[in-house]
Amino acid sequence: MIANGFYQNLSEIDPAEIEFVCFGIPRSGSTLVYQLISGCYAEGVAKTHQYCDHRVKTLVSFRDFRDAVVSLWRRSNPRNSQRQMRESEIDEFATLCLQRVKALDRYFERDDICRLRYEDFVGDSGLIFSLAAKAFGIVFDPQKVCELVDKYSLAKNRQIADRLKNFHDVDETTLIHGNHIFSANVGDWREFVEPGAAQKLESLLRGPLTKYGYE
Repeated sequence: MIANGFYQNLSEIDPAEIEFVCFGIPRSGSTLVYQLISGCYAEGVAKTHQYCDHRVKTLVSFRDFRDAVVSLWRRSNPRNSQRQMRESEIDEFATLCLQRVKALDRYFERDDICRLRYEDFVGDSGLIFSLAAKAFGIVFDPQKVCELVDKYSLAKNRQIADRLKNFHDVDETTLIHGNHIFSANVGDWREFVEPGAAQKLESLLRGPLTKYGYE
């Protein structure tokens, strides 16, 4: 089995070496999903932001794409949390998000994945285990679940992020980066996008917002 960790591309890896794929649109809680699942398996758990067509147990996380775009932008520079997005930045970061949506679309064409909606599990990370158990017929140890939910709480992950200088610095065990966590709130994109610019953001993202039930 492969070592637990982040993988840019899994296409060249033998699927027999993979226990779980944890895919997510960037900024959709995929690091948390990876932390919880890898806490139960010593090897074979791969986090990725790319499409992997291996038919292994695959968890797919997604989020309101407006929140994802603003979170990508805010992560790019800690000072961005003190201002609002410029119009040119909306174009840039919406384009980055839409590139990842292409992979999400491909996963959703399959019926063998576990679908994880950020808005459902962000306040109840134990739900990730419940949905994975239902999707794959797995029985998780309830005591282990409680331990992992506590170990990877928002507060404890934030403590790790705060010890790191910037997003290029990463804790190899948890995959937490510096400037990784802001508020984790649902809908806080509105704080960083003026009303006129919000119309543009929603126009650029209208397709996936509608497809995935955010409009």
